[in-house]
Amino acid sequence: MRNPLSAAFLIVLAASFVLAGCVSKEKYEALEQENAGLRADNMKLTEASLFLSVELLEADKEVLMLERQQEALGDEIARWALAGAVKMELLRSGLQIVLPNDVLFATGSANLKPDGQSLLKELVAALEDVPYQIVVIGHTDNVPIGPGLAKRYPSNWELAGARASSVVRMMAEEGIPPQQLLAISMGDTRPLAANDTPEGRNQNRRIEVRIRPVVVQ
Repeated sequence: MRNPLSAAFLIVLAASFVLAGCVSKEKYEALEQENAGLRADNMKLTEASLFLSVELLEADKEVLMLERQQEALGDEIARWALAGAVKMELLRSGLQIVLPNDVLFATGSANLKPDGQSLLKELVAALEDVPYQIVVIGHTDNVPIGPGLAKRYPSNWELAGARASSVVRMMAEEGIPPQQLLAISMGDTRPLAANDTPEGRNQNRRIEVRIRPVVVQ
C-alpha cells in the first residue's frame, strides 16, 4: 500500500512543475512584449535618424547656396559706386546686407534719396534671380521724433517701418515679386553701438536686407 505522505508529496511536486511552467510562460510573454516594444522603438529611432539626415543634407544645400549667393553678391557689390558703404555677412538665419541710412534717407524722412534709389536699383539687379524671401528691417537711433514730424511718425517705430516699407516698395517696382518681400520695423531696439555719440547713432540708423532660405512660390 502506497504511503499517503508519498502520494501527497508527488501531488505537490507535480503542482509545482505546473506552476513553474505557468510562471515561465508568463515571463516569456512579458519578455516577448518588451522585445516587441523595443523593436518598435528602434524602428522609430531609425526613421527619426533618416529624417534628420535628410534635414541636414537640405540645410547643407541651403548654406552652400547662400555662400555662393554671398560670393556672387560680393563681386557685384564691389563694382557699385557706393560699395564701401555696404556691409554683408552670412548669418544663421540667412545672408544679411546692411545699407547705411545716410545714403538712403535724409534725417527724419522716409523718402528715398537719389543715391539711395540708385543703390537699391543695383541691389535689385543683383537679387532678381534669388527665389528666397527678402526681409527688409528698418532701424533708428534713440533720438525722439521732433514735434514737426510727430503727426506723421509718432515714434521711431513708425519711422523705421516707413523706411523699410519705402525700400520694399521700390524693390517691388523694380521687379522683385511682392510675395517674396517683407518689411519689419525694429525702431531703436537693436542698436549696434552706443547712442551717446554721433558716430554711434549714425551706425544704428540703418536698413538691413536679409535673404532667408525660404523658397516663396
